[in-house]
Amino acid sequence: MSMRTRSPVDVPIPRTAVLWLLGSQLLSLWLHATHLPVWLWAVVAFVLGWRWLTHLGRVSYPDRRIKTLAVIAASVAVFMAFERRLTLESASAFLIAASSLKLLEMKVRRDGYVVGYLSFFVLGTGFLFDQGILSGLYGVLAVWCLTTALVTLHGQGSAASGQTHSLRRSSVQAGRLAGGILLVSLPMMLVLYLLFPRMGPLWSFTLQSGKAKSGLSEEMAAGDIVDLSQSDELAFRVSFSNGQLPAREQLYWRALVLDYYDGRRWLRQSGAPQVSWFNPANPPMPAASNQLEYEIVQEATDKNWLFALTGVQAAERGTGHTSDNRLVARRPVFQRQRYMARSYLQARFSPAGLSAQEQQNSLQLPGDFNPQAREFARQLRRQYSDDRQLLAALLQHFRDQPFYYTLQPPAMATDEVDDFLFNARRGFCAHYAGALVFVARAAGIPARVVTGYQGGEWNESEQYLTVRQFDAHAWAEVWLPGEGWVQTDPTAAVAPDRIQYGLEQAVAEEGSFLQEQLFSAHRLKGIGWLNRLRLELDSLNYYWQRWVLSYDRESQRGLLQNLLGLREYQQALYWLAGSFVAFFALASLWLWWRLRPRPPSPFMRAWQRLQQRGQRLGVVMDPGETAAQYCQRLAQACPAQRSLLLWLGQEINSVLYQPAADTARQRQRLRQLIRALHRVRRQLPGQAQKQPSPATLAKGP
Repeated sequence: MSMRTRSPVDVPIPRTAVLWLLGSQLLSLWLHATHLPVWLWAVVAFVLGWRWLTHLGRVSYPDRRIKTLAVIAASVAVFMAFERRLTLESASAFLIAASSLKLLEMKVRRDGYVVGYLSFFVLGTGFLFDQGILSGLYGVLAVWCLTTALVTLHGQGSAASGQTHSLRRSSVQAGRLAGGILLVSLPMMLVLYLLFPRMGPLWSFTLQSGKAKSGLSEEMAAGDIVDLSQSDELAFRVSFSNGQLPAREQLYWRALVLDYYDGRRWLRQSGAPQVSWFNPANPPMPAASNQLEYEIVQEATDKNWLFALTGVQAAERGTGHTSDNRLVARRPVFQRQRYMARSYLQARFSPAGLSAQEQQNSLQLPGDFNPQAREFARQLRRQYSDDRQLLAALLQHFRDQPFYYTLQPPAMATDEVDDFLFNARRGFCAHYAGALVFVARAAGIPARVVTGYQGGEWNESEQYLTVRQFDAHAWAEVWLPGEGWVQTDPTAAVAPDRIQYGLEQAVAEEGSFLQEQLFSAHRLKGIGWLNRLRLELDSLNYYWQRWVLSYDRESQRGLLQNLLGLREYQQALYWLAGSFVAFFALASLWLWWRLRPRPPSPFMRAWQRLQQRGQRLGVVMDPGETAAQYCQRLAQACPAQRSLLLWLGQEINSVLYQPAADTARQRQRLRQLIRALHRVRRQLPGQAQKQPSPATLAKGP
């Protein structure tokens, strides 16, 4: 009867590997915590609990029917939870569900390898959602744990017992080996990061929400920006070329211009504006006192708009400035982007007049909505024939009447502008900007809504500005003869603290700042040490994003030219290939050095030379023979040195097996023993002595 040999991947999983695989599986999911549905976490907890009980021998593995039902149920749940849409979140949820359910049938090493590699992939997809420095450090920890799991999985051991090595000892050894593997791979990782051609994003999924990643939408309803005010997520960071923060009333970061109102929402009607793309052959506008250069590191938005101040001019490839005073990119921003911009803060736009189409778009109003606001506009027009005076009177109306700036506006009626202006008089920036543009249009003044961000938090020590979602803002632009489009912010008339100090100060009395994020660090600025820690961590994230995450094709090209003098990617590929050769050559040399035969110690060299002299005398040391036994046999072949050889055997046993407590004393005894070995070897005859024959002995002397 033939015996069938099991493949190495079909043997049971070592007990240590099971523990590491379960822990690593859980670690790989942490970066998905913000977007996974609660029910999926319940599934993960149930699967991990079942597999742990199986590991303890308290429950059995599920049969085929249970596993089939679990896969079907998880697939249907993901399909329904994400409204039957293929998005980045739904794809990640399906992957996580599949990798978790794989644990239910993890019996042999082959299954363990599949779980380990799936966990690597799950961890990698987590960085599509969060790429902060803390997430990066956490990723290093998770990769080390996963590598340790694979090392323990590949090692020797039994699934039933841990008699060969204790679990703790095997875990420590595997962890050290995994750390060494990661440390050795670090140089090659840096070479690949710096020299491998930078590519654009390989994904273009839309997030589960209908809004862009930045939070701003291509349309504006009254409550949209109120929702953003409850989020402390990062929008972008700015550093200025002169290292100084401009006046806060100049920090209006433009994103979108909305010129169509349907009675509830503000949208864009005029279509794609004319874009002047950056051309290095065309010189920039002459430098002026109001010129401001700055660098922005912007989070992904899934749109092609870029944030910039008024009077913007494109300053690098792939960007352009539009006819409506905005900065745009050639491609949607699917990943964090770093770019330069230049603004002329006192520049005028369309001062000579508007085209017929622009005039029509900027005066559009829907149907018979808001009759009271229309009548109010007619009254203002009868009092003021000059557009600027009418606009000043409208802003004074906001100052004089009991208007309130709040993050908790009441629900508005169908005629939203009427209800806001004459009844509620409580609202957010979107209410004020929309109401001013409506009244201005009703009075015959071209006007439009602009959305973006206002202000930001200035880091004095590192000299950069951080703009977050709660800095989202909406304001108005009106067209005045001879002046062109003029920025007008009614929020500044009602709540000047919002412009000068930010949202937190503006709503301090009602306590609504980030009320939905009770544990946000931005709510704890009053605690000095905690606020300093927050600023330090924010600085680390800024430099991480600026120099590591924003290392794109342009940055790589500049590095290769300035550092290595390379002007073509072909040369960089030669460097990359050379780095591979050098890396593997050094790795081979290091492995040879680690695995080379160790040179014998001085004692062993002296002992081996004594054995070589004994071989000439016909005395060969047997396997397992002690030094004292060998010296006794050697003494029989060399009677003249008998007493010396017997003493040598005893001395060797004493020095090696009864060491002195004092290390220095032990080293001295060992040196004396080595000298004795050399002295005895020199006294032994060079060859075996010839024994006299019986006839010779009979003759006598």
